[in-house]
Order: sequence, then C-alpha cells, then structure tokens
Amino acid sequence: MPRSRPQLSLLTLDSTPESVSGARRHTDQVLHCWHARVELSDAARLVVSELATNAVRARGGPHGFTLSLVLDRDHLLVQVGDRDPQPPRPREAGPDATGGRGLHLIDTLSSRWGYYRTAPDGKVVWAELPADAATEPAAPPHHVLVDVNQPRVPTSPPPPVNRCR
Repeated sequence: MPRSRPQLSLLTLDSTPESVSGARRHTDQVLHCWHARVELSDAARLVVSELATNAVRARGGPHGFTLSLVLDRDHLLVQVGDRDPQPPRPREAGPDATGGRGLHLIDTLSSRWGYYRTAPDGKVVWAELPADAATEPAAPPHHVLVDVNQPRVPTSPPPPVNRCR
C-alpha cells in the first residue's frame, strides 16, 4: 500500500539500560501498526538497539534520549538524539570483544547513516533503512559511510493515525 505522507513516531526515554529494550519494543509496536515488512522491523530493532545503547552509554543521567521513527514510501528514518556532542566513532573489535560492532552493523543494515549536532550540546545519530525489500544498502559491508548532513524529515506532521491494538 503506497503511503502519500510520512508516518512519524517520537519518544523520549530515560538514559538507563532498561530504556534500550523499551526503545526496541516501541519500534516493534509502531512498525507493526504501520504494517511494515517483517525484514524492515527486524533491521530497525537492531539499529534502534545499537543507537539507544550508544545514547545511554554516552551520557547517563536525568537527560534521557529521544527516538524518532519516520516511515515514507522509500525509507524508514531512525534518529536517536542524546546530550553528548561527541560524534559517533566506529571502532575495530577483536573476535572476543563484547562491544564495538554497533556502527558497523548499522552501516550494513542501512542505505546511509550519519549524525548532526544539536544546540546547545548534543547530537542526533540517524540511519535510513530501505522500506522496499528489493532495495539493497548503498554502502558495501565494512565500508563506513558517515553523512553529517541532516537527513530529510517531513515538512509537516502526518495526519492522525488510528492506534493499532
């Protein structure tokens, strides 16, 4: 079913480890209500989990982080904002490492990703995932594509949507 206007979900979560699973559940529920493909939902949950984990690690405390999901006909835009101005940095992870693979995973699952700074001292890390099953990610595996330009976002809010039960 073609979408004429983007669908939008916004959520603010506490910077706690429990919020990462909450962000995953929220993503799963929203994409289910939007009738997204299972493959898109699976990839989005992984991307949200990695970005939310990075946001919690970046700056714990009372400020929390934001999760935005925007689905249009071609892409799902996932954005996670936090109060840490440091840009995301992919790192090399050894075979026994328990971390350090998140941004490489995001690079593999998304058609492009990047970040932009927010005032006064924060950033938003974003990833675009193809909404069509036939679309392949643009970047080859293990090549990190970082786009520091703000991704396109809806110019106006979408119309109200019936809540999915």
